[in-house]
Amino acid sequence: MAKVKKLNKEELAKVTELTNKANQIAMQLGSLDVQKSLLREQFKENNVLIEESKKELMEKYGNISIDLKDGTISETEEVVAEDGK
Repeated sequence: MAKVKKLNKEELAKVTELTNKANQIAMQLGSLDVQKSLLREQFKENNVLIEESKKELMEKYGNISIDLKDGTISETEEVVAEDGK
């Protein structure tokens, strides 16, 4: 029967520490992916709310441009496609 070889305490500690660090990094990456996915969904939802708000304001004021600094609105010309539509 062959003699069993073992790492010394320092070698084992180093390998264990590096492996634990790699596992921790992998968990953090997974957590970041989840956060990224949630933020993308929030971004999409916010864009829907922006479009709804634009539609409401357009129904009330027509085609306008809004200065987000002070709320000043100015009318804008409707863009007509080249084919007249």
